[in-house]
Amino acid sequence: MKARKIHLLFVVISLLILACNSKENKIDATRKTIIDKNDEVEKPSTFDSPCELVSIEDIKNTFAVAEYPIETKDKILTHPTCMYKWEDGQVFSIKKIANQELKMESPSEVLIVMVKKANENKFNQSTKVYKQVQVISNVGDMAVWDSRMSQLTFLSNNYMFHVHVKVSNEEINNQKKAIEVSNLIIKKLK
Repeated sequence: MKARKIHLLFVVISLLILACNSKENKIDATRKTIIDKNDEVEKPSTFDSPCELVSIEDIKNTFAVAEYPIETKDKILTHPTCMYKWEDGQVFSIKKIANQELKMESPSEVLIVMVKKANENKFNQSTKVYKQVQVISNVGDMAVWDSRMSQLTFLSNNYMFHVHVKVSNEEINNQKKAIEVSNLIIKKLK
């Protein structure tokens, strides 16, 4: 009889242990599912700065300015921003002072702002301030150019980029170069 009680006690304890382990496994599985889902939603962005996508060498090659010293700044203003400036005499204005024309040069510049976790709503909200909008096809998921700001904004792979290019007094040249820089970024995002 005593052996039977011990055997019965052993069976009850074993069942309790199995039941507890099963419950813990279910809780662990549920926790793992929640963590996995959160990881999917909150995956860290691959890039932290647009300077990681557009190097100084890319700028030298795209704008054919290898012979000029290029000032680079990698900052976080509202969003991560990368700035390139150089003095090549391509951007200037003519002012008339005392019946004399003066040529006032400005540096050529490329400014790239990167917005993570962007979508179509963010894109539309961001570009509604543009006054002279021109839709650009074949650049990312959607893209627009604003000639007043000399800026192309595009959406691609859940990123939005504002690419300001002022390297010429001719709008078409600035737009063409902004598209080249944008396509370079898109290629590196893939």
